[in-house]
Amino acid sequence: MVSAPTKTTPVTGPIAKSAWGTVAVLLGLYFIMALSAAREKGPAFDETEHLAIGYDNWLNRDFRMETANGDFIKRWATLPLLFSRPKFPPTTDPMWRQGEAYVLGFEFLFQSGNDPAVLLGEGRTMVALLGVALGLLVFLCARSLFGPAGGLLALGLFVFSPEMLAHGALITSDLSLALALFASTWCVWKLLHEVTWGWLIISLVAVGVLLLSKMTAILIVPITAVMLLVRFIQGGPLKWKFGHERAIATRKGQAAIVAGLMAAHMIFGWAAVWANYDFRYLARANPADEGLGFYHANPNATPISPPISSALGWCYRWHFLPEGYLKGNEALLGEIRERQTFLNGQWKIGGWRMFFPYAFLVKTSPGLLLLLPLGFAGWWYRRRRQVAEKPAGQTSEAPSFYAATPLLALFVVYAVVAMRQNINIGHRHILPLYPVLYVLAGSAALWWPARAIWARASVILLILWHAFDSFSIRPHYLAYFNFIDGGPSRAYHHLIDSSLDWGMDLPGLQHWLAVNNPGGHAQVFFAYFGTGSPEYYGIQSKRLPGVFDWRPRETYPLTPGIYAISASLLESINPLTFGPWSPIYENAYQQELTNMQILEQAGGNASAHAALLEKYPQKYWDEQYGNLELLRAARLYAWLRHNRQPDDSIGYSILIFKLDAAALQAALQGPPAELQELAIDRR
Repeated sequence: MVSAPTKTTPVTGPIAKSAWGTVAVLLGLYFIMALSAAREKGPAFDETEHLAIGYDNWLNRDFRMETANGDFIKRWATLPLLFSRPKFPPTTDPMWRQGEAYVLGFEFLFQSGNDPAVLLGEGRTMVALLGVALGLLVFLCARSLFGPAGGLLALGLFVFSPEMLAHGALITSDLSLALALFASTWCVWKLLHEVTWGWLIISLVAVGVLLLSKMTAILIVPITAVMLLVRFIQGGPLKWKFGHERAIATRKGQAAIVAGLMAAHMIFGWAAVWANYDFRYLARANPADEGLGFYHANPNATPISPPISSALGWCYRWHFLPEGYLKGNEALLGEIRERQTFLNGQWKIGGWRMFFPYAFLVKTSPGLLLLLPLGFAGWWYRRRRQVAEKPAGQTSEAPSFYAATPLLALFVVYAVVAMRQNINIGHRHILPLYPVLYVLAGSAALWWPARAIWARASVILLILWHAFDSFSIRPHYLAYFNFIDGGPSRAYHHLIDSSLDWGMDLPGLQHWLAVNNPGGHAQVFFAYFGTGSPEYYGIQSKRLPGVFDWRPRETYPLTPGIYAISASLLESINPLTFGPWSPIYENAYQQELTNMQILEQAGGNASAHAALLEKYPQKYWDEQYGNLELLRAARLYAWLRHNRQPDDSIGYSILIFKLDAAALQAALQGPPAELQELAIDRR
């Protein structure tokens, strides 16, 4: 027996109006959760740099430091600083003049008399507002496709998403790129069907922000190409609502309008870039000051390809784009070819094709992963029922699959390009895919009018599972891993860097030491991967070599005590000893030990010590100790990887080991626990 078609509830009806209260509550909850979680964390790796560069842009009109990589978020996040007016290193500061952005950021937050918590709080609040805007956009898009229930379901997934909460209040370019790319794609799609002043203005602004969000903005070109192809194959008139409303039915007329729209977007985007750089070609504010340095991402980076190099050369010669924008792109294009990466116990220079699919699989909520096929099944089911049952002239309850074209175009193009990139340092680089998934998962709401109770129950259970996952990991959203790879406690065996360890857990380490090492009775050794200041957070420790760790170097032996090691360093992501412990490293380690023994033995004899220093100056011995320090730490980490599980962890990113004399003896003087031929894949 065939049941009667379910009556359609119009999108603008009473349910849609009452939904706005729920939307406001959910977005307010997201804002609070993202910001409060971030306040329990120290600065993420890039936050100090972004704050310093953004404020420098406003204050000194200086555009030399890491430009073209998050220009928008740097400016946006530092807007409150124009009112609070924190102290900034002077333009005579050597780090400012050399363009050393990371060091300048450290000075700005921790050495200029400012309160780092206030600076981070102001900037993070601005980012959280962008998160609210993205959540609202997710709701509106899902609502336009699947009605109010679909919009609320998609928004609920967004609000409780560990991915969105992890980056929803961090001063980095990831969330702003996700917002700008999603908004630009949706606006361009709307313009391909209906040209109005409103959609045109919103689209121009979205594309302008996108071009200032990150170099990845270029992907809007192939995404638009896919949407154009589908649009012209599908056919149908293009509504023109400037002045007298018309319907443009001919392909020639539509092509002319599309060409005009593309030209308008290119001109506006080009102008937006120039506006960000104060309509000035030179990156330095003072043309007479020619001794200023530019940011260089990686001095060992592979040269960029000849065609791109030629295009950049043309832009330089004709001043087509600002110098700072061109320099930033040039540095970044070279850097992405040479990056140290780690995946599932393997090391590589470059990237894996399966890095992002794997990261997506293990860092995405199972509730979301299961809601997607359930929603697609409901979508297909409702479309099939409507074709068979709806009376002539009745409005369809479920949209055609054609309506999902912009979502699918964004997802497929971005995913394919991401898999071909070598910059495998963080799951965050596929963050723009997630808003698409939340909207598409909103299709699960199409089961609601159906009589399939099992489907309704499944939708409710999966949403609850998704929310439970979010609450269970709070406030360590960045460290969210699902059960597929063993959860967050084992995550460091699989993914590190900004997928897990972004240097944010200094406050957590401070609290742990206060509880577990009161009075500092046990010696603490700390290897830090990050840009924060352990001293600012009151962490009294001996320095193990870190990455961007500016603590002064000391000469000391490793003794029994508490060893706090950032997960990225435990997996040997460092300049000198990248990869597994190898015979090359072992030979270098033994040689440095011998050198130090020679210096120590000469220390007991003043004349012999003086003669040794005359032959090999103190600078030489400082370099030798620096090498020994790195090799000693790497040998210890290799031993820990094979012989010890952490005794505890801080936010899953700083691993705690309590080592006695026997353990240190075995790690530093015993047979190497790991000895592999050094064969780092550079493909």
